[in-house]
Amino acid sequence: MAHACKPRWSVAFPDSVQREMDQIFDHFFGPSNGETTASVFAPSSLWEEEGRWGLEVELPGVQLEDVDITLEKDALRITAERRPNADGRKYVHQERAYGKVQRLIKLPDTVDPDNIEAELKDGVLRLFLKKRPELQPKKIQVKTV
Repeated sequence: MAHACKPRWSVAFPDSVQREMDQIFDHFFGPSNGETTASVFAPSSLWEEEGRWGLEVELPGVQLEDVDITLEKDALRITAERRPNADGRKYVHQERAYGKVQRLIKLPDTVDPDNIEAELKDGVLRLFLKKRPELQPKKIQVKTV
């Protein structure tokens, strides 16, 4: 004999629970009033190729003049800022994060500090760090006797 399952209660959240849920949503997605407090995250990839290292950092919406790259001893400091549109929009909901991002990437001692190239294209910062020739592996020729 089958019988229908009826809910025994209806859910109505107290104001305090609703406020907590709103805070959790705002933490992950940013406040819905157009302001955002979320930090900017810049995912990166580092790889090794013959003779150089490659590095990519995702910086969508960042302009060239808002990128600063500095070599500090054995680390590369990348600072960038994503600025909000200055068109006076009043957002109803905003999930895009704005602000500064800073990445400090420790470099191996094989990097030649005088041979670093950087370009910003399609929201991706690409750096190529050549290796010091004197620290690269050398092939030893084997002779027959």
